[in-house]
Amino acid sequence: MKKTVKLVLVIGCLCALAGFLAFSALQQSRMLFGVRLADRGKIEQLTSTAALSAEECALYWNGVELPYNRELGAYCLPQPRNGQATGTLSAQWGQVYLPDWLWQADGSEQIASGQPQAVYVSDGKQWKKLYVYRSGMPAIAIDSQVRVSTPRDPAVVGGTMGRLPVENNYGSIRVFWPEGNVRQQAVGTGLEWHWRGNASYFADKKSYRLNLMDESGAADAQDLLGLGSDADWILLNLATDVTRVRDKAVNDLWGQMSAAYDFDPAGATCEYVELYLNGEYMGVYLLCTTVDRELLDLEGGDRLYKYRQGVMAYDAEYDQLEEDQSLKWLNKLEVVWPQRWTEGVWEPMRSYAEAFFWPDTKTDTEHLEQTANIDNLIDVALFKQFICAIDNSYHNMYYMYRADEGQFYRIPWDLNYVWGDTHEGMFELDFTTLIIPDMELNRLYETDPEGTVDRVARRWAELRETLFDWDVIYEAMEAETAYLVESGAMGRDWSLWGEDDAYASGLSAHRTLDLEETDELMQKRLDYLDEYMADYRPERVEEFGLPE
Repeated sequence: MKKTVKLVLVIGCLCALAGFLAFSALQQSRMLFGVRLADRGKIEQLTSTAALSAEECALYWNGVELPYNRELGAYCLPQPRNGQATGTLSAQWGQVYLPDWLWQADGSEQIASGQPQAVYVSDGKQWKKLYVYRSGMPAIAIDSQVRVSTPRDPAVVGGTMGRLPVENNYGSIRVFWPEGNVRQQAVGTGLEWHWRGNASYFADKKSYRLNLMDESGAADAQDLLGLGSDADWILLNLATDVTRVRDKAVNDLWGQMSAAYDFDPAGATCEYVELYLNGEYMGVYLLCTTVDRELLDLEGGDRLYKYRQGVMAYDAEYDQLEEDQSLKWLNKLEVVWPQRWTEGVWEPMRSYAEAFFWPDTKTDTEHLEQTANIDNLIDVALFKQFICAIDNSYHNMYYMYRADEGQFYRIPWDLNYVWGDTHEGMFELDFTTLIIPDMELNRLYETDPEGTVDRVARRWAELRETLFDWDVIYEAMEAETAYLVESGAMGRDWSLWGEDDAYASGLSAHRTLDLEETDELMQKRLDYLDEYMADYRPERVEEFGLPE
């Protein structure tokens, strides 16, 4: 008898547990983003109370206010591209309700479509209708308060054509990354931001420099999108590329080289984001790390120089820089590290310029090998050739000096004009047979022609068998294109900027190729380069075919 009672009790408990679990599962099936899915009856009940039309009612994700798209009148909710819902929605007041007939559809389809969906907020006495669209791409929202350090138009926030930029813009930044861990999914801090790059002054879609800071104004390093912890960041506008994938693919390629070879230093790493500036949707950007002391782990007597434009300083310029205690020569060359002038800060760069750039210098291969890491020197030269880096022919390069080695390393940067894209000064050139100049490799060839020919041939063949595999890179570019489309971001960016409206009034006209045209160009170019690099003779290409 007792056994029977126990059995009945056990069965009863199991049934109760099963009922509870079933009820919980039913309740969970009626939840999304931690809030209720409401049927039409519930929505009718909510909207039978007083409607609010103007009062504030911001939406939050994981406790952080979502980016707002003023033109669409909707909030952006970044989510994983596979459609799996993450995080919790909440409102400034009241409870959030999601109409079940709108929000039970496949999340990945809603992400790709980018269609805003209704959201209701109610506290039982009043209600408000809002709109939200899901995005499969991380988002950055910047809200700024402008401090003008010189008498300029204080209304310029984000920049408009025909105006000079505000020198310093201050405000706050919120970064949304659903794929990150709980701590990193939403990051917020203060910042100073400004336009960057000469072309940004003329382009309608700007690139930006972001300097994260805390309430006291001190640097506030944050790990954004898993790219590493830093206080200094770049937002690239992708304005000259119809595909929006070149910058990403080429920086990834250099990252693969630096990971594979110790003599190739790290460069910028980057991830796509959508930018919202003061409630205005600005389009797709590339969030990039900066090349700085932290990235390169510089110490003591190490130096980092940034070479912007294709004229190198001579003795008199270096003497003047030392006399003026200046870290910057015009808009051409600057000291990135150290950030304060110290006596002799320019001396390593003077020695490098004398060895590799000054035409009347008498030197030899041994001296060049003592001055620069030759493996890195050759890699950068071949990297430029492979990517057809027309805007990096004589400039756009970092020079890192390792004091303990007494040697320089190069790091390419500003790689937007690659794989066939170019500006109007180069329109007449045939990129299938164009050799990109490299001053350092030319000087090495001058001192040791046969040795350099052998080194170049062997290294080119090795890289073509490994990282310089165009088919692999093209597949990566196609994958990035699919990501842009499936995230819904390409559609929004294209609606805003189209093929070239982002740069329609830029510093110069530009030519941009779609993926199929890029593939066609590169197949022909690599056929030529494979033959050329097997017997590298730079004097065969008179003046490299480039205009002055």
